[in-house]
Amino acid sequence: MKNKILMMSMICVLAASSLAGCAQKNEEPEASDQAIAIEQTEPAPEEKPASEEEPMVGMANPWVDITEEEAKEQCTRLFKAPDGATATVWRKCDSLGDPDKYLGPLIQLDFELDGQEFTARAQQGAQEDADISGVYADWTVGPEENTLSNWGGGNMTCKTYRAINEEGYTDLITWYDIEIGIKYSLTVSAPDLDGFDIMAVADAMYNPDNEPRTE
Repeated sequence: MKNKILMMSMICVLAASSLAGCAQKNEEPEASDQAIAIEQTEPAPEEKPASEEEPMVGMANPWVDITEEEAKEQCTRLFKAPDGATATVWRKCDSLGDPDKYLGPLIQLDFELDGQEFTARAQQGAQEDADISGVYADWTVGPEENTLSNWGGGNMTCKTYRAINEEGYTDLITWYDIEIGIKYSLTVSAPDLDGFDIMAVADAMYNPDNEPRTE
């Protein structure tokens, strides 16, 4: 009888121990699930909005808009926009000049005339063979030497060029004031310039009011 009671007691102890172990094992996944839940709910690193990203720094435009009066201060014998011209804009580029070499800034005048867009440039102190036009083309015609009728008392030598390709025509004229040391250029591009006389436009840009004062 005592043996039966002892055996029953041992069975009860073992059963209780087994139940306690199962309960402990069943609780562990809950803790793991909780840890996973916390990890999943942690906020993701904040991304910087695109609008707050550092802007890219571009190169500054070397050309600045100026008035005609300001342009005259930089070039002693400056041209003018021809009569009837519209959309006139004066600009200068200081970086293409060199005061130490008595080379003034590059002056530019953009204008429209008879439906064509022109660009005229002048630079005081430039050499006679300097290319200030900014036009790089394979010239079909030129250089051809001629004489302007208004500039230099009718004795100003000029050179004309023409490029013809699949995009159309480009005409260029250059002339040089040897008395003061000023290089000039005038360019125009269009689908068709057959019969066009760029010398006539250059002559129309002469301004006797811009002659240097001798007083």
